[in-house]
Amino acid sequence: MRLEPIYWQVLETLAKRQGKRLGQFVADLAEAFTGQNFSSFLRVHCMLETEKELAAHHLDAAHPGLLNVVAACPAPGLVLSRFRTVIGFNDAFAEWLGPVDVALTGAELTSIVQVRTQAPLNAVWQGMVQGEQASADARILYVVPGRVNAAKARILALHSADGEEFYAVMWLTVSGPVATGRLPVAATLAQNRSRG
Repeated sequence: MRLEPIYWQVLETLAKRQGKRLGQFVADLAEAFTGQNFSSFLRVHCMLETEKELAAHHLDAAHPGLLNVVAACPAPGLVLSRFRTVIGFNDAFAEWLGPVDVALTGAELTSIVQVRTQAPLNAVWQGMVQGEQASADARILYVVPGRVNAAKARILALHSADGEEFYAVMWLTVSGPVATGRLPVAATLAQNRSRG
């Protein structure tokens, strides 16, 4: 297995955070890996962990604990980068989606689910990135043979305190035991903060 030195440095840092030796950390990742190119998987893992760290750094000043709030929320939720890459999701979202054959973290949102907004999604997204739009409502569909999951969603634009960085949180409202049918309080708080 060959990796550039920068990736080994990131893996070493990640291993130390978990109190593991590098070899054990990589072995744990290998145990969970199901693809064909483990080196590529490690590179992507390093990049995603770095993106999560950047999101926490940029957003926590303006939106304290955002990633933890999404993880703890009972409503299905995702944290997205400016490129609509999934950098975090909660158990409720994984439960709503059901079994999948692809890694969610690192995937582009529309490669996982269909997102239908009133205007074209790209135009809506660009408006949020540029600060012209604070939120957008959408209809989300996840279609696999024999099953269609549908939900309403609210996408909230979040800018760092300096306005340089952009992330988004998407909350799903689904019927049934996963959610209450209303947007969670955390979504309302995040939306109010993004406007203030």
